[in-house]
This record gives sequence, structure tokens and C-alpha cells, in this order.
Amino acid sequence: MIYDSPELYLEDSTSIKDKIARIDTLIASMYNAADKAALTGSVDFYSIDDGQSKIQTKYKGVDAIIEQIKGLEKLRTMYMNKINGRVVTLKDRRAFG
Repeated sequence: MIYDSPELYLEDSTSIKDKIARIDTLIASMYNAADKAALTGSVDFYSIDDGQSKIQTKYKGVDAIIEQIKGLEKLRTMYMNKINGRVVTLKDRRAFG
């Protein structure tokens, strides 16, 4: 399947775990594109081809890629919290001495 945008790629996921896996794939691909952009000074697009689907997205530069990575990392954290929940551990101050 060929996707025109990362949004369509994420919308096509079947579960929260699948969505997290797709987000990880997008983030890894975007890091590669950001590296290329930082080293060459420009980037036209990044692409993902995992054998089952293809995505190609155009960007204006490194800043646009980094902003999307930050957004996806926040989204990934939100989905992970849905699966695992949030945990807070309270410790007595005597436990540190």
C-alpha cells in the first residue's frame, strides 16, 4: 500500500501497539532524514518502505522534521501510557541515606 502522508499511515493501524510500532518507524525514518539534512544542508523528502507500505513526505528543512519528531514522541508517550499506565513511586527519605 502507498500512503501520501504519515497521517494516513497512522490512521491505518489496527491497534495501539501497531500504532506505536508505526510511530517508531516514522521517528527512525525522520531521524535519518534530519541527519541527511544537517549534513547536506537540504532535504526534499524522506521515505519509508517496509515491504508492505510506502510513504514519501516533503519537508522544507531540518526544523520541520524536528518539530514532527517531537510531536510523534509525545504521541508515542501518550499511547504507551494508555497501555502501561503511569506509575509514581513514593519513598521515605530514610531510604536514601
